[in-house]
Amino acid sequence: MSPKYSLLAFWHIAMLIFFSINVTFGSEHLSEFIQLSSSLDRGNMPKNIIAASFAGGTNHLVPLLEICKILKDRGYNVTLIAPGNFTAKSVSYSSIPQITVDVLDMGEVYSTFEEDLIKMDHMKTYSAITSYASSVYVKFYNIYKQIAEEVNVDLFFCDYMMNFACFDIAWKLGKPVVGIASMLGYITNLPPYRSDPLMGCHVTMENESFYNRFICIIKPLKFLLNSAPLGEVNSQREKVGVDPSWDFRGRISNILILTDNFYGFEIPMALPPLHQEIGPILPDTFPNLTPTLNSFLETHPRTIYFALGSIMQTTPKNIITILKSFVELIDQNVIDGVIWASVKTNTSRLLSTDDDINISTILNNDHPHIHIVKYAPQFAILSHENTKLFLSHGGASSCHESIYTATPMLVLPMFGDQLGNAEKLEVFGMALRLTPINLEITDVVSKIKKLLNEGSFKKNAERLQFLAKINSKRKYRGADMIEVVMNAAKFEGIEDENGKLRIDNNVLLKEWITPDSRMGFIRGSYLDVYCTIIIILLSLFGGILFSTWKIAKFFFNISRDSSKPKTE
Repeated sequence: MSPKYSLLAFWHIAMLIFFSINVTFGSEHLSEFIQLSSSLDRGNMPKNIIAASFAGGTNHLVPLLEICKILKDRGYNVTLIAPGNFTAKSVSYSSIPQITVDVLDMGEVYSTFEEDLIKMDHMKTYSAITSYASSVYVKFYNIYKQIAEEVNVDLFFCDYMMNFACFDIAWKLGKPVVGIASMLGYITNLPPYRSDPLMGCHVTMENESFYNRFICIIKPLKFLLNSAPLGEVNSQREKVGVDPSWDFRGRISNILILTDNFYGFEIPMALPPLHQEIGPILPDTFPNLTPTLNSFLETHPRTIYFALGSIMQTTPKNIITILKSFVELIDQNVIDGVIWASVKTNTSRLLSTDDDINISTILNNDHPHIHIVKYAPQFAILSHENTKLFLSHGGASSCHESIYTATPMLVLPMFGDQLGNAEKLEVFGMALRLTPINLEITDVVSKIKKLLNEGSFKKNAERLQFLAKINSKRKYRGADMIEVVMNAAKFEGIEDENGKLRIDNNVLLKEWITPDSRMGFIRGSYLDVYCTIIIILLSLFGGILFSTWKIAKFFFNISRDSSKPKTE
């Protein structure tokens, strides 16, 4: 052995002996450091949670249930109240018991005013949804109240969409409440440069003219005044002894609201501490491809996936237009495959329309390059390398899955957050938009070609993919924050005559409530201070101008007097 390696071996042996002696005889040195412990004692924590949704719907419930599943794994008792029998049929959420409310889910509600949706009459559609929510308010309120008493509820976790009764019952019973939403615009005050296409404006006003920026300050006010019949909601509140509220957002002031969103997919803006982004909220597992779908994708390396969601559908005419576009693109060898998840599309209505593409052949799955399924394992399809494009309605979960898999999108939005989602995806460079009104084959074909041929769309999708993967871990933070609220209630609650804790949601999270909300609009905005400063500056400026004028006048008079001829 060379002297170099002998010396190295000697050094290693010496170090081993030193550490052995240190462990055996020098244990007092180990006390210099202790291990950080992040374990929590949940033994005395309130445990009973009601998760409630007015809308129901398979995809709409997933973000709420993902948080519930984490909380259940941590030892909390979670009960879901929602329309539609969902959790019993779900592999991922079957451990969460559900109480099914016997009312229409949101998909069935939308179908009752399909004509307004087709016409893109957003104001009328929004008003109809609010009216329907008002009509079943008492039913939901009484169910929430009954279940709250049965499970001895400690916290309400409310899906925000039209769920007035959930927030109201929490305030009425003196229980902490946390909300979850997908859209920032409905839960917080947007800055002037932010707007909503639902109200006829753009998601960002950065490049808009003065006229458009001016009009889009007025439009939201007009939209809310004409489309939100809060009087109907308040009349229902009166029936169950709940005080009226004229805030169109509902009773969500001073409570924690979690949003299933992230910057990269959202236009940046400052958020108050009580509004926390924890998206994209995605499950840890998804259904895999069926052998048939896998075989189709393997033999079609340039496939488009087409799905318009499980709630709203476009017109049969638009479906035919899209199918004709696909056939044209296949004939031109731009694409070689289409997978269509028809979901709630009434395919029988398509047979009565223009048949110059032999629609019956497509619907019977006899077309060699177009494969139709009722329900598809969407995430698995988008994850496949041969899926090159996603033609979607632009729902939040579809957008998140497309971003997570870096799949460029062509979006056909119809209502609600779909309009803003489509525009944001276009602003951030991974999608193009279609309009359901007067949809043309040439428009569909040209935009698909652009999305497939220009590499910037895929590059931007990959940029957003990184952000989505990093931020997808935040659902655990969402569960953490609900635990924070429950812990705060444990310390802030006051026992009533029945020994149950009651809290005041106005002050429960006082450490997170910004002081300006307590100071009032004028003091909180510092308008009194700024006005005083302006008055002082104007006074000083006016004084300087006045003094300058007086001095100038004095010297002018002297000069004029000196220039006059002297009289004898």
